[in-house]
Amino acid sequence: MTPPVIHVWHADTTALLRDPALVARALGWLLPVERTRYDRFRHDADRFMFLTGRVMARTLVGRALGCAPAAWRWREGPHGRPEIDEPGVVTHFNLAHSAGLVVCAISPDREVGVDVEDLQRRHVDRGFVARYCSEAETADVAAQPEHAWHDRFLTYWTLKEAYLKARGLGVSVSLSNVSFTLDRNGDASVSFLGTLAHFDTRWLFHLTRPTDRHLLAVAVATADGARPAVRIQPFEFGDLVSR
Repeated sequence: MTPPVIHVWHADTTALLRDPALVARALGWLLPVERTRYDRFRHDADRFMFLTGRVMARTLVGRALGCAPAAWRWREGPHGRPEIDEPGVVTHFNLAHSAGLVVCAISPDREVGVDVEDLQRRHVDRGFVARYCSEAETADVAAQPEHAWHDRFLTYWTLKEAYLKARGLGVSVSLSNVSFTLDRNGDASVSFLGTLAHFDTRWLFHLTRPTDRHLLAVAVATADGARPAVRIQPFEFGDLVSR
């Protein structure tokens, strides 16, 4: 059996904003509640990342379902996970954004989560490491050189966020009970501690840097024994005007 493929697209918000026709079409796809949310953002950067994410998801999910971008219904789960509100659909998608980069993952048949982090962001206080990391992760962060500890912390943080988003758990669990191990090749595996010890560890994780300043993590369920391939690619806005 051919393993499924998880497609992950990324786009810079400037790629949308440089074309007023694209922006007008994108705004036309927003539902009234989404337009209200768009208008309430205080900062243009957040507003445009929201709009870019809606355009990407509408387009990519529509392609996966074989329908027009605005023809499928969108809902949010109890902890904000985006879901396709159509009967019998097994396709999953997930969104993330940071520092002008928006990412959308599409899975044909299984849970998927994605997170992206800005590696140039202001350093967090070292005290946060032990709060959000397991003992093993905290020790690993502490063992890194001074110039590298923050990137290692963000690696763990991004992996945890991707997993929680795939599961639709939000902040309902303690991040320190979701513990990752990184091998020499940078591949990640997960284990669960405390009240999460019964959780299924059969997950595939993919780490990459789509730009010089961004770290991207993908989490994919593999409980059925299949190990999907993960394909990362840029999203093209150019054909949206004619849709």
